[in-house]
Amino acid sequence: MSTATQMQSPDAIAELARIWKRYEGDPDGAIRAITETAARALKTARASVWLLAEDASEMTCVDLFEAAENRHSSGTVLTASDFPAYFAAMLEEETIAAENAHTDPRTSEFSATYLAPLGIGSMLDAPIRTGLRLVGVLCHEHVGGPRVWGLGERKDAAFLASLASLTLELKNRAMREALLAATLESTGEGILASDDKRVLAYNQRFLDMWKLDAKAMRSLDGVRGHIAARTSGSGLASQANEAFAGEAGETVDVLELDDGRVFERSSRPQLMGKVVVGRVWSFREITAQRRTESALRASEAKMRDLAILDGLTGLFNRRHVLELLQEAIDRAVAAGERLCIGLVDLDDFKKVNDELGHLVGDAVLRDFAKQLTQRFRASDHIGRYGGEEFLIVLRGANTAAAVRVFEEVRTGFRAREFGDLPKYTFSAGISELGVDGVDGTELLSRADVRLYEAKRTGRDRTFGGA
Repeated sequence: MSTATQMQSPDAIAELARIWKRYEGDPDGAIRAITETAARALKTARASVWLLAEDASEMTCVDLFEAAENRHSSGTVLTASDFPAYFAAMLEEETIAAENAHTDPRTSEFSATYLAPLGIGSMLDAPIRTGLRLVGVLCHEHVGGPRVWGLGERKDAAFLASLASLTLELKNRAMREALLAATLESTGEGILASDDKRVLAYNQRFLDMWKLDAKAMRSLDGVRGHIAARTSGSGLASQANEAFAGEAGETVDVLELDDGRVFERSSRPQLMGKVVVGRVWSFREITAQRRTESALRASEAKMRDLAILDGLTGLFNRRHVLELLQEAIDRAVAAGERLCIGLVDLDDFKKVNDELGHLVGDAVLRDFAKQLTQRFRASDHIGRYGGEEFLIVLRGANTAAAVRVFEEVRTGFRAREFGDLPKYTFSAGISELGVDGVDGTELLSRADVRLYEAKRTGRDRTFGGA
């Protein structure tokens, strides 16, 4: 029976199938099985698989099987600079069938250093290709004299080379998958890759973050539903649908989970040309960061309040209300608007402190601040000017309007219920920008004079312009 007939027999094909199944997941073992099969099938003393470097500058033996010794070895390197004729032929021809390897110009440069010492007389090298790219050779070496390689033997060599090609491709794929898995597991983020129907990849961190197991990852809809159920307005499913519609780009948002954790979610599309074929989601826990940021914002807000608010009344302090007054004056001058200020002082407040104590006095000041806040507009600026004296800035008001507002507040204030607090009243002095002064100092001075007049003439009243 010829070698070609042996290779094409059902038993031989079945043997190769058993080898393939046996070494599934073990490409190195499959390569060793291929070199053994090649040596037996073509009755050669040696069979080997060599890989070509990307730049075609050298080849490395990944497995050499020596039938007589039943031995495998690897690691030998051949360079194009040492064997230029062989490398040129290998890159240009389909199969190198050197019946007399010592005289064939494609292989004769091996004669002195390689062929003669090993007793090799003939070589049959079949190219190993991935697609159209040459990646290596399957080499059959006959020990003895010259040998004629028949057409069937060449076909068998090509068949085994294609099997080696598939094995090497699976090995490369396994290496890529292992590298991808290592990359996925090396990150501290949870990673999920999917197309519009299936989960394509994920890492353990993703499972841990979402409290899922591998079984749950069989269904993309199940994963989406789980995430949506654990978050507030997740929108994962709708965002994914937008992505697979082909228009969505990179996305970033924040998810708040029902257990108090916070995740930052980002995604980017997987493209084939310009077509979106999938999406990679990345989940990073930012719970501690958000808590730190929240605490920092609260601290900053507290510091800001301490800088601009009066500690007792919660109104603007003297420095800040004067800053607001200057800003209001600048805006009014620029826009040609009216502006008035009112200086307000509690009547007989010293008597409250002396007779009822400072705690009651403080309660009165807090109550008065609350009443002012409730009775003036949100656009008016109210601040504690000092002691029991307060400054109010009214935008868009002339003296007559300001006096009317203060009188409405004052009379309504007198009629209210004071509860446990002693009943008290206030007096006010009004000044107007452009009438009583052109800057804050002049306005404050004029309002202070009118406040004094209100006090001198009986208290519990408002004094405006003459």
